[in-house]
Amino acid sequence: MRIATDRVGKVGSMIVDKMATFPCAQRGIVLLTGLIFLVVLTLLGTSALQGTLLEERMAGNLRDETMAFQAAEAALRSAEAFLQQAALPAFDGSGGLYHHVFAPVPDPVGWPEWETHGRLVEGIIDDVASQPRYVIEQLVSVPAMGSGGSAQQSGNSAHANLFRIISRGVGGTRSAVVLLQSTYQR
Repeated sequence: MRIATDRVGKVGSMIVDKMATFPCAQRGIVLLTGLIFLVVLTLLGTSALQGTLLEERMAGNLRDETMAFQAAEAALRSAEAFLQQAALPAFDGSGGLYHHVFAPVPDPVGWPEWETHGRLVEGIIDDVASQPRYVIEQLVSVPAMGSGGSAQQSGNSAHANLFRIISRGVGGTRSAVVLLQSTYQR
């Protein structure tokens, strides 16, 4: 029995001696290193997530702007088709038809009455917050150009009418607005 006790006692005393030396050598550096590593990983993950969210917002805004641009182009095409009619109505400031002297177009950028005074585009454009609209302003009459690029010198004095078309397209949200302008000769 005594041999067994000595072995246990020696083994027990070795364990106690080794454990008595560890607290002096270790001060928690592994725990501190692990915490610093976790903080660095958290910061990297957070910044990557913020970058991804920013890219998603930018892609959504670009999509809205593209939709608004396409809607404004559709309004320009619709206005040009309107001007190709044989007989045009009076340009008196009603129905989106203006005259540069008698009823000029208000500032199109800050004009709050696009919904009521702008002409609505024929047909429906999907996924836009508001259907595109346009206004047409009759400008001056100019002498019609001949075949060589010079004004015609004939006795009938043919004239061409100039029109300014301003179209407004809205994207998927009301904050994405595009205004386009073109000059049309008839």
